[in-house]
Amino acid sequence: MLNFLFKEVKLFLFKVNVMKYLLDIILLILTLPISVVVIPIISIAILILDSQPIFYTQYRVGLNGKEFKLYKFRTMAEASDESIHEDHYKNLSSNKNIQPSLSPDDPIRIENDDRITNIGIFLRKTSLDELPNIINVLLGQMSFVGPRPLVKYESDLYGNYLQSRNSIKPGITGLAQIQGRLDLSLQERLYWDLKYVEKKSFIYDLEIIIKTIISVLSRRGAN
Repeated sequence: MLNFLFKEVKLFLFKVNVMKYLLDIILLILTLPISVVVIPIISIAILILDSQPIFYTQYRVGLNGKEFKLYKFRTMAEASDESIHEDHYKNLSSNKNIQPSLSPDDPIRIENDDRITNIGIFLRKTSLDELPNIINVLLGQMSFVGPRPLVKYESDLYGNYLQSRNSIKPGITGLAQIQGRLDLSLQERLYWDLKYVEKKSFIYDLEIIIKTIISVLSRRGAN
């Protein structure tokens, strides 16, 4: 009996993964023609209004904890020191046990960063800074929908919840992002990420994609 149930669960998960893969292919076909036009326009705008480099790359934690190089448009000053961000995270979370919660007693939130450039503010508000993530989807490192990929020092804060959170590919958008994106505390983000892992399906992904478009157009939660 247990063997039968194990096979049924395994088959169900296989079907979910296949449908998720097919959705990524469909979305790539739909978005690539737009990206081919929009990415050069944004690149020229960054060059004119700011400077080089156009893109920002950073190693993030992906499926099963494997790190990969994430591609984004650069939105911060070129001379920005990443250690400032890391130290800020560590100071905020020092001696704190981060648990998934929609109403944490001591919410940990990351404030706006004054290192963001003028065009970077626009790109973040419209979420266009994430457009180069499509390269990571093409490389099979990310999906369109899933928990956002974190840098290792952020990921490590989630302790015992890491295995579950990293059991699927990270996404360009996710359940946490349609709740309020950067407005959420770390505890709230973890809650929604784990909820997505639990409920993921083809229809659920479609629902998140539609709500993401609405959220971006209304600029709700973008900081």
